[in-house]
Amino acid sequence: MFLSKKSIIIFSIFILIGVFLRTYQLNFESYWLDEMISYWVADPNISFNETLIRRDEVAQAPILFDLILRKYLAFFSYEPEYGRHVPLFFGVLSIPFLGILSHQISKNNSFLLTVFLASINVYLISYSQEVRPYSLIFFLSIINLIFYYKIVSENKKIFKKIIFFNLFIIFSVLTISSHPFTFIILFSQIINSIYFFFFFKKKNYLFFFSVPFILLIYLLFNLDYLISQLSYSEYFLSHENWKFYYNYYFSRFFGSRIMGIIYLSTLIYLVVTFRKKIFYTFNNYLLLIFILIFSYIIPLAYAYLKTPILTDRYIIFVLIPILILISSLIFEVTNKKVKIFVFIFLLAPTIINNFTEIKDRKVNKPEFKKFFSSLEKNDVKNLTVNTNMAVSVKASERLTKLVENYIKTLEEFKKKDFKIFNINNVQKNQKMIWVICYEPLVGFDCTLPDDKKDAWILIETKQNHFLNSRLYEIK
Repeated sequence: MFLSKKSIIIFSIFILIGVFLRTYQLNFESYWLDEMISYWVADPNISFNETLIRRDEVAQAPILFDLILRKYLAFFSYEPEYGRHVPLFFGVLSIPFLGILSHQISKNNSFLLTVFLASINVYLISYSQEVRPYSLIFFLSIINLIFYYKIVSENKKIFKKIIFFNLFIIFSVLTISSHPFTFIILFSQIINSIYFFFFFKKKNYLFFFSVPFILLIYLLFNLDYLISQLSYSEYFLSHENWKFYYNYYFSRFFGSRIMGIIYLSTLIYLVVTFRKKIFYTFNNYLLLIFILIFSYIIPLAYAYLKTPILTDRYIIFVLIPILILISSLIFEVTNKKVKIFVFIFLLAPTIINNFTEIKDRKVNKPEFKKFFSSLEKNDVKNLTVNTNMAVSVKASERLTKLVENYIKTLEEFKKKDFKIFNINNVQKNQKMIWVICYEPLVGFDCTLPDDKKDAWILIETKQNHFLNSRLYEIK
């Protein structure tokens, strides 16, 4: 990747913008349930075997992210603030490598636009601040694609190809070990290579040779997870999200319905305009189209054949082809007036939307930290967590453990010397107790267990976002 001094400066500025936007208000929000799951599984104070047990208990995603998180928290400290450093790291690292991939594909300065759009993308920023594997999935998908293009390129230096071949195997295994949906990338690569073989007689022996290795190594390390998932029946989606069918999650990927329409229409216009070049010539764009198509088709097919599983974050990697295709194809436009119009049509609302999101950042997660900070020093220090409205006793106990594990490590909790009691074991000598109810887990009425309703008198209520906290006096 040989760049001019000007391009390097612009490249660096865009990366710094991305770093700033991802670090700004990093711990603005408390954890929500899924983050609590990762945090609980990655506890460095338990044995590795217990980590595996916890992962299986919550039907967690593949353990790769949790192991990385566990190592990081073991080195620094088991505190929520440190947990957010891991997704941040992969979120930041994704920006320059996405630029490298874009330049590898387009061979022009469109990679600068790709980097800029990725740096300010509100969706990628959001998942760079969430203790879940999605920023890792995005990063590994980029690296996988970089090495795919390396081994299928026209470069005849066999030594380099062998190195890239091995790196491709390693990062392919890591990628599909980060989330099952990333199999779509490998599948798209297979289809892409087959397409070029039949239509352009391009033989990619090294790639096809790598596929069985990738699958074999993956199965060796993830067989237990695959078996558990195939037998798992409690998926949180009861039906497909019908909004998907008219915006293809673009409203989620780009911050609003208007932004989704802008990006989707821009992409459709560019792909239709350059359809002959994409589909009928030997080029780097077609694989991106395959990833885009199969990212939607395969999960939807599975949904109708078995059970709904598609949600936007599971296909976060689809932003790679979207951003690169838009950026690269804009630079292919020869009509200057049209090119300028598309630039303004895309960039002006993107920048405005990003500024609005930062300026008026909304709270989307339960405000645990705010609750503890709001209590006076002499306030009641007894605390219990109410999850008794959960689906089952087992589920209730699990949810309680997750919430308790998280709040025990909060700085706002520790410095005020709170004590946590099981809601079913609270005694009269506690006299007064705060009941924390994480509303999405238990139903918005936050009803007490039947045996507590007549014995406890409501004194005070604190209502924070998704968090209903009630002070009770025990008769």
